[in-house]
Amino acid sequence: MAGGERSEVRKALRDAVSATLYAPSILNSQPWRWRLRDESLELRRDDSRRLDAVDPTGRMAMVSCGTALHHLRVTLAARGHALDVRRFPDGDSGDLLAVVGITGPAAADPTDIAMARAVRHRHSDRRPIVANSRIADDDVAALDSAAVREQCDLFWIGDTERPSLGAAVDEAQRAERSDPAYRRELAAWTVHRPTGAGVSFESLVAPVSRPVAVRDFAGGGETGLFPGFGDDRFADYLILATPTDAPADRLRAGEATSAVWLTATARTLAMSVMSDVVEVPRTRELIGRLLAGRAQPQLVLRTGPQGQPVPPPPASHLDLGEVLDEDPR
Repeated sequence: MAGGERSEVRKALRDAVSATLYAPSILNSQPWRWRLRDESLELRRDDSRRLDAVDPTGRMAMVSCGTALHHLRVTLAARGHALDVRRFPDGDSGDLLAVVGITGPAAADPTDIAMARAVRHRHSDRRPIVANSRIADDDVAALDSAAVREQCDLFWIGDTERPSLGAAVDEAQRAERSDPAYRRELAAWTVHRPTGAGVSFESLVAPVSRPVAVRDFAGGGETGLFPGFGDDRFADYLILATPTDAPADRLRAGEATSAVWLTATARTLAMSVMSDVVEVPRTRELIGRLLAGRAQPQLVLRTGPQGQPVPPPPASHLDLGEVLDEDPR
């Protein structure tokens, strides 16, 4: 590769890392680190941002790294680049999660273009869904297709299963609230959040009556976002699942979460993640029973028509230099 071509490749990769600053992550901790080495990017988990109480197994940190990987991939693909993506090139036990390189030009897929355009418009909207019907069948098909494209599956929770989901969520939230370490860590990433990360006061939603509760990020304290007049009666709940539960599955689950969420954003659907129910081993097992052994649950998503009059406030983001290291050429 000639010097000019190398410079163009490095610039394209560097620019795409900027898109990963907008990827969703557990408590907006953004626990990933990129290294630009020669003409490729290496992705590793940043354990300085790991949440020991909220995420003791590291499951959600790995899922979060997967969302960043997908944001990078879809940004490059939408800009007409063919990619070589190697996941866990040193094996599942290694700390190198993925290596991404550009192999040449490629026609941009309209699906990738739509997702890439949605990157900076995607929000976590924890306010109740304001709607008088469920999402349309073509939206259901689009979200299903987005997950399958990333080698994952979505299982839609029916009305008869919703009470079981609600009970599992309630149990998870009781277990976490009873843990002093959890309460301290939640406060450290909300009330006392670090610059450019964490969940802001302006995005904290007051608890309201819902069929399935969402995490109380304020811990019973003050909140900054009016919940509106929805009630989640027509919200849909999706279990995102993988064939097995290896590290590679968790990374793939993050990629699928990104794909599903960006697809939802492009289709004007509200969405938020419900990770608390998979953070507690006992309640993750309960969610697994809803799948009857067909797959391994990685995350629960809540979605519905976007009926709120204004979008939620944008999340904070780290600076590019805080997630990207560059080796000398």
